[in-house]
Amino acid sequence: MISPTLSSERLRVSVRRDGFTLIEMVMTVAIMAVIMLGLGSAMIIAGHAVPGADNPAVAGIAAAEAAEQIATELQYAVSVVDSNATVIEFTLADRDGDDVAETIRYAWSGNPGDPLTRQYNAGPVQTLLTDVSAFDFSYDLATTTTEKPQGNESGETLLVEHASVQDLHDYPIKDTERYAQYFFPSLPADAVSWKVTRVRFYAKVDGTNDGQYSVQLQLSTTGDTPSSLVLEARPALESSLLDGYAQQEILVSNVSGLSPQEGLCLVFHWTANGTACKIQGQDRNVATANSYLAKSTDRGASWSLLSNQSLLYQVYGTVTTAGEPVLQNTYHLDRMDIALKPGGALTAVQTGVRLLNRPEVVQ
Repeated sequence: MISPTLSSERLRVSVRRDGFTLIEMVMTVAIMAVIMLGLGSAMIIAGHAVPGADNPAVAGIAAAEAAEQIATELQYAVSVVDSNATVIEFTLADRDGDDVAETIRYAWSGNPGDPLTRQYNAGPVQTLLTDVSAFDFSYDLATTTTEKPQGNESGETLLVEHASVQDLHDYPIKDTERYAQYFFPSLPADAVSWKVTRVRFYAKVDGTNDGQYSVQLQLSTTGDTPSSLVLEARPALESSLLDGYAQQEILVSNVSGLSPQEGLCLVFHWTANGTACKIQGQDRNVATANSYLAKSTDRGASWSLLSNQSLLYQVYGTVTTAGEPVLQNTYHLDRMDIALKPGGALTAVQTGVRLLNRPEVVQ
């Protein structure tokens, strides 16, 4: 027969070997409950510590990110399209390979509570910040002052001519016989440029009147012959001429801005039908300075000067002389400062950026 005391002792030993006692289990549950309660409290406290969307700290971070984005893009601006205290529109070098500059525009209406927006090229206007109470661009401009020359243009005047009633001669304009008159007008010492407004010469019919020719103004070579660089050409018909010599006039509109150091060639160029016309000139005893007659027998491929000869002609135009220079300022954007205060924020976010390309700004 087994003693009750011995049985209880064996049971207790068996329980200790196989797991916790009932008392230990109760204590463990109680401790775990306390730990879980502490963790829950910590999570609640941590949750209260995370700021909400309307928290000033969150608004400040969003404003800082917006200001940094503006500054980063502005750094590479190549031109400024529009600018004031609350708007900046500028271009960047091509980014998508279409050879067209990219355009970016940042804008705020100036009314507290309105959004700050961004537009890329012709895309939709996007909201960068929904609630802005203050926004300001400050421009640091570098000024460059230069002197812009000013000219005083004269009225139309006779620039150069050759007239004579002696030793007159016919100069036929043919396919293989063409003539050119080099001239260099005598200009004032302070001349900065000159232009031609009209040309006069003497021409008549040669036989039948079906010829065609053109009157050209060409730049001259260093040898005072035509260069084949035509500044202006006027077609003419022999049918408009008379049997005897009469003065002809050609109006000129595209020969301007000529250097005071360069002359021109008045070229009579054959176009069609035998001898196009005859031009009157003087074939000896011509001693006019800076005026020479040239002849071509190979359709203008080469020219030779004819000594002591000249066509009868007049060249009219204007002369521009130097005036008092005007000071002209240009403005380049060196740096821009940005101040941005979102709604609900305690202070404004401020940043600045130096523009690498120093784009010009119109004032």
